[in-house]
Amino acid sequence: MRRPSVLIVLLMLIHNAQAQPLTVDPETIVPLPDKFDMEMPAPDVPPEIARFQGAWIGTWHDDRHILVVERVRPDGHANVVFAQSDSALYGMNREWWRGEATIVDGVLTMTGFRTFRYAFDGPDRLYLTATIASGGASGNVTSGALVRADAARLAAGDRPSEWPWPGERMWIPHLTVRTPDGARPIMLEATFYPPAGSDPAPLAIMTHGSDVGRNQLRSWSFSTEAHWLRDNGFAVLALMRRGRGRSEGINGEENFGRDHDGSLIDVSAGITEAVEDLSSAIAYAGKLPNVRPGPVLLAGQSRGGFLSMHYAGLKPGEVMAVVNFSGGWYPYGPVTTPYYAGAGHGAAKKVPQLWLYADNDKLYSEALIREYYQAFAAAGGSARFELLHGVPGDGHLLRLYPDRWRSIADRFLTSLNR
Repeated sequence: MRRPSVLIVLLMLIHNAQAQPLTVDPETIVPLPDKFDMEMPAPDVPPEIARFQGAWIGTWHDDRHILVVERVRPDGHANVVFAQSDSALYGMNREWWRGEATIVDGVLTMTGFRTFRYAFDGPDRLYLTATIASGGASGNVTSGALVRADAARLAAGDRPSEWPWPGERMWIPHLTVRTPDGARPIMLEATFYPPAGSDPAPLAIMTHGSDVGRNQLRSWSFSTEAHWLRDNGFAVLALMRRGRGRSEGINGEENFGRDHDGSLIDVSAGITEAVEDLSSAIAYAGKLPNVRPGPVLLAGQSRGGFLSMHYAGLKPGEVMAVVNFSGGWYPYGPVTTPYYAGAGHGAAKKVPQLWLYADNDKLYSEALIREYYQAFAAAGGSARFELLHGVPGDGHLLRLYPDRWRSIADRFLTSLNR
């Protein structure tokens, strides 16, 4: 038998090398040890403890995360492997480490700089909440969801092409914008959380703020806020506007009008686009399972909070209420304050609103926040306005500190006529 020539072997190696990707998105990499020290639970381990044993894969603060529970003991002590991906948004490096956890009352808890709590949210699904346990930012809460996986395959390097997500991803056809060839509407990404009970529930739509560059491609699940709203009897839809996350189209919200000297004079084009996106979501929402027809609750962070307020002023008949977290379109009062007056006039007392701000917001000064509220109220708008104190770090991220706002917001939701 003739052996292949050196040239043929070299060409084969070159072909194989070219078939492999030369680089990957670093945020897709979740490192793990080469093998796990797995041990099946002993017969005397209670079932509510034993069910945690195994591998779990999913998200934490919408980044990739793996938890492997290698062994559990009858007293609730557990040995675990914790692994996470890079996160440019949170400035975190990918890593894995072994640690210990405890399982008490159906919750697996790991403590350290953060306290991680994993509780079952279905037969083979965990809901994770992570809270900073010490330091000046105490109370910061992020969350995620994980599903069961095969530990041996994970140790061998297998990773899913599509990672589990906290809710059900769906695609919303846009009402006005079509693909460049005109063949179909562009599709907007959304995450749906059905109501906790079996009866139809009113819908809440949560939407995001602004980002720049690559961070615009990040999808937001709003898992923490979605669970809060579900606890209060809502189905929840988390919307990504066009050009954001996996939504199709181009983000045109930064299409600002400027004077010849570069000064800002008009933000209407971007706001109009955002209204069209939100209108598309509201129109689609009536088709969702177990969603009760009728007005929806609008909630949003930063630019999403502004959009919720503005939309309620334009179409108050479609909106049950507004929850505005640190809402603003752009921190320049001469151009943006008139929108608050317009929203106040349009919504008047027909749409209850809760405005949640912090006095140390690094994007919107306290003076500008008060200017916005005064313009809204003077035009006839009705909102419960809360300017909260002592929020750690940047108060613009107030929504990440539910211990500061949840009791206020719970009372607001309870007061709604729904």
